[in-house]
Amino acid sequence: MRKIFAVFKRELGLYFRSPVAYAIAFALLLFFGFWFSNRVSQFNQAQYPANFVNNIPNMLTFLMFLVAPLLTMRLLAEETREGTLETLMTLPIRESQFIIGKFLAVWAYYTVILLLTVVYHWIVTRIGIPDLGRIFGLYFGAWLYGGAVLAVAMIWSAVTEDQIVAAFLGAATILMLVLVELAAGWLGSLPDQGNATWLVDFVREIGLSAHYDATMAVGVIRAEDVLYFVFLIIAALFITTRIVEVRRWRS
Repeated sequence: MRKIFAVFKRELGLYFRSPVAYAIAFALLLFFGFWFSNRVSQFNQAQYPANFVNNIPNMLTFLMFLVAPLLTMRLLAEETREGTLETLMTLPIRESQFIIGKFLAVWAYYTVILLLTVVYHWIVTRIGIPDLGRIFGLYFGAWLYGGAVLAVAMIWSAVTEDQIVAAFLGAATILMLVLVELAAGWLGSLPDQGNATWLVDFVREIGLSAHYDATMAVGVIRAEDVLYFVFLIIAALFITTRIVEVRRWRS
């Protein structure tokens, strides 16, 4: 645990000294701030219920196909390009501890960004009565969603030393997991499926949308959705660890 914490502390410190990480946080919060200010004005004039802030976690999860690759592209790719990965691997630390420490650091940075958006919810509680159950489901789901896509994007940072390639492949993979819902809908619209409905359900269940947009985004927290994100994180970290192990054996 101490070794994981040492890697976590090192990586988290790098994030808070990285201009790219600050630029990402600034761009997101600036966008959310303008959107929130505009919606407050519109809803105040129309006298609608003050629950529109729910869209902020939804927008953040949607943008994660861009944000996650940008946050993770340097985690392992930069270490490999600069030759520091091999040096770190000579230390008395297992590959799994190394990967988990890096993942927890980027997830913690994402958590900070997510928590900063809670200020919009606090403002809404001063001018309206938002649905607290839905708010909790949204933020909890967005937190798990972010961890899952960050873990998936890390895989490509371990595969290639080119950060741009890692970011592109990570974005493409996350988009595929998001668009699986559309593929399931297309399969479901095909005529004469017979007993192939199980295939439609299977394709839909492997996508991100089925476990967030349809449940947590409306305040419904199911055990299968939580387990989906947890297992996706574990599977992605396992694959990343195996990739780093192969690279270590070769060196």
